[in-house]
Amino acid sequence: IISPTIDILKRFLLFGAFFICTCSNNNQRSFQFTYEVSLEPTDGRKLEVWLPIPKSNEVQKILNLSIESNINYEIKTEEKHKNKYVYFLAENGIRKRESLTITIDVLRYEHSLTNYQNIINEQYLDAGTLVPTGGIFNNIINGNNLSSANMREVYDYVLNGMHYGKPKLKDNSDPYYSQLPQQIKNDVTKDDVVDFYLKSTSENGSYTFGNGNSIYACDIGVGNCTDYHSYFLSLSRTLDVPARFHMGFPIPDGDVGEIGGYHCWADYYIEGEGWTPVDISEADKNPKSADYFFGTLDDNRIEFMVGRDFELENYNGGAVNIFIYPLLETDDERSFAFTKKFSFRNL
Repeated sequence: IISPTIDILKRFLLFGAFFICTCSNNNQRSFQFTYEVSLEPTDGRKLEVWLPIPKSNEVQKILNLSIESNINYEIKTEEKHKNKYVYFLAENGIRKRESLTITIDVLRYEHSLTNYQNIINEQYLDAGTLVPTGGIFNNIINGNNLSSANMREVYDYVLNGMHYGKPKLKDNSDPYYSQLPQQIKNDVTKDDVVDFYLKSTSENGSYTFGNGNSIYACDIGVGNCTDYHSYFLSLSRTLDVPARFHMGFPIPDGDVGEIGGYHCWADYYIEGEGWTPVDISEADKNPKSADYFFGTLDDNRIEFMVGRDFELENYNGGAVNIFIYPLLETDDERSFAFTKKFSFRNL
């Protein structure tokens, strides 16, 4: 266990070896990213917190990491995908509001086709809990003549079959509801989308947008970045093309500001070529950039996690579907007694 670090800056370089493959050095962005969590008192109950942290790779460099906390912590490595995370433990809980702050300096590159080091490509053919393969995806592939020889057609199929939206109310005051067409598909309306959201919320289910459920994305055709890219993963892996799920944060234009929430994207692997990135949800929101986001990612982002179904040490909630926001447990039970804030400033 590492001692608390208030007023003591813990700085170190994550993964000294840093490789740039096919990145464009003319397009890069340097910024500082801050991840803040405010915790409510637990009144003597044991508190555990898990937060993701990014690491350097071929398309981003993590120069410094600072963790400020009055709670003891350890930096750990998730086994399957080798992601990093911080585990905080207060055996006797906390009696007052406490804050956790992670600050990092980032150099991010615009990139296209990239050869990553130390990746087991074949493991990204495996089905996941919410990213199955075969079955309906075989039917889609056969019915639409999709092929691993033309991954652009797979990208376009998902792009043309999805609508970006996260409606929670059957009311035009909800901008996502008002912007969706009334009829999504022949047998799906935008009211159905809200009904699935309300049902899943009440039952703690996953058949709604925002969970990266590729069956839902296929059936309903409405979602956010998690749904677009999970759908792409299921089709790619069914085609025997390794494909990965990436999760992080978008970095807005400007010199300083807050960040509203996470973003995710994907890449796929072709033997003898490397990993090609795609950002289908951004292409859908910006149709003029559809060609760009097939094969290129901008430098206005930071990656925190690769993969899905994470096994985190001491976590009692089972495999974690997506891990970007804080996970808390008090006395070994899930808790949401926290607030979060993300911000950046250019360097």
